[in-house]
Amino acid sequence: METSIETTLTDTTSTAILSGEILRAILADPPRKSPVIQAELLFLDGIYIFHHRDKEIPEAHIYKCISPAALRTAFSNEPIDTGWMEPGIVRWGTGSTDTYLVKFIPPANYTINCDELGSLTVPLPAMVFVGKGLKYWVWAIKDKEFTPQSPAFHVPLPNVYSSGQVCWGVNEPPAANSLSINHAWNLFISSIFTNHLTIRKSQKYRNDVRQQLLKQHKRCRRSIYPVSDLVPIGNQKSVAMLVQEILDEPIA
Repeated sequence: METSIETTLTDTTSTAILSGEILRAILADPPRKSPVIQAELLFLDGIYIFHHRDKEIPEAHIYKCISPAALRTAFSNEPIDTGWMEPGIVRWGTGSTDTYLVKFIPPANYTINCDELGSLTVPLPAMVFVGKGLKYWVWAIKDKEFTPQSPAFHVPLPNVYSSGQVCWGVNEPPAANSLSINHAWNLFISSIFTNHLTIRKSQKYRNDVRQQLLKQHKRCRRSIYPVSDLVPIGNQKSVAMLVQEILDEPIA
C-alpha cells in the first residue's frame, strides 16, 4: 500500500523554492543527514531544544535547551514596547494566546446600580482588577497601596464568582490590553448589580452583601469601607498567588 505525504511550507516574507532532496531531508527522522540543513528547533512540552551541527566537526550534533525569552529575542527583530500605560497598571505581559494586565484601583466612593435597591453611593475598598483575554477578575485588599503580597478578599459586590471572576451577564467586555483595561473596569463598575452571587462576601451579612452596601449608603458621611467586614479568599491567598493561578490555567 502506498503512503502519500502532502507537505505545505509557508514563507510569509518570500517565495521559497525547495528541492526534492531538501524536502526528503526535512521529512526524515533526526538527526538529519543533509548538510544543507544546518539547525532545527524542537518543541517539547514546555521545553525548547536547539539542535545544530558542530562547525568544526560536521559529524557531531549539538543539542541545547533554550528559554522562551531567548526564543523571543531570536525571532523578534523589533523591541517590545507597551507604549504609555494607563494609570494603575502594575503588571502586563503576554502568554501563548492572550495578553494579561493587573490594575490597582485605590479606595474610593462610587454610585452603583443595585437593581431593585436602586442607585447606592457607597465607599469601596481598594481593588485589584485583572484581565486576560476576554476574562476578568476582581478582588479587594485592605491596604491603601498595592503590594503583590497583599492578602486578597472577596470584593463586596454581587455578580462576581468566588474565584473573583466577573460575571458579565449580557455585557461583552473587550479583550484585555493596555488601551481597553479602563473601558472594561468602567463597564463592570457601571453595570447593574443584581441579586446574583451575593453570599459570603460580608462578615456581618453573609447571605447578602447588598445589605452592607445599603448600610454604607445610608451612612453617607462615611468615606471608608469597613475592611474588617471583608471575607478572605481561600486560606488567605495573596494577590500574587491568585494572579499566578490565572497565568497557570491550561489553554482551553
